[in-house]
Amino acid sequence: MSSNLTVSANRPSEHLRSATIVGKMQTSLNESDAALLPADISLLTSAISGADPRGAVLDAIEQIAVARMQITVFSASICFLDTLELERVHSSLPGAYAVGARKSKRETSWARHVMQRRQVFVGEGPLEMAAAFDDQERMAKLGIRSIINVPFALRDDGLGVLAFGRAVERVRPAEITLARMLGLAASAGFALSARIE
Repeated sequence: MSSNLTVSANRPSEHLRSATIVGKMQTSLNESDAALLPADISLLTSAISGADPRGAVLDAIEQIAVARMQITVFSASICFLDTLELERVHSSLPGAYAVGARKSKRETSWARHVMQRRQVFVGEGPLEMAAAFDDQERMAKLGIRSIINVPFALRDDGLGVLAFGRAVERVRPAEITLARMLGLAASAGFALSARIE
């Protein structure tokens, strides 16, 4: 992907200008790319008010991410901070990423970044992804060329992680912002499910 977009650290609003994409396609990087659309809000509101807020919100997040972020695989996991393990609770591709599967992230820079510091992780391209994930070859075979991992708060200081696997290599700032907003929706869905149980 090539673009004539120049981002200046001194002028953060530069990213709001138009970018020329390969071919004659034009795309505008503006604030609405990072915002939840009215249809997104409606979908999330319906999900949160249902009988199974956690499952419904994760389904809604997946639907929004497919439409807005070019994801090919979406999953959500619960973190076990004492052992630095993840347990998958939602997967758009259960044949490759099974629900209920546990994975150790002990002694990885990814665990320090996402699970301990609670920061968003963005991996772009095979080198960055191979440095963070031991299953990068499988990810590549599934067409995942970039990933956004968003930690989200659970009750009692717990933590969950959303994983947005994408077919495109580069991640725009607006997509990171949208993923973080979807993390807030996940927190709400999990919190309401805990109150119902």
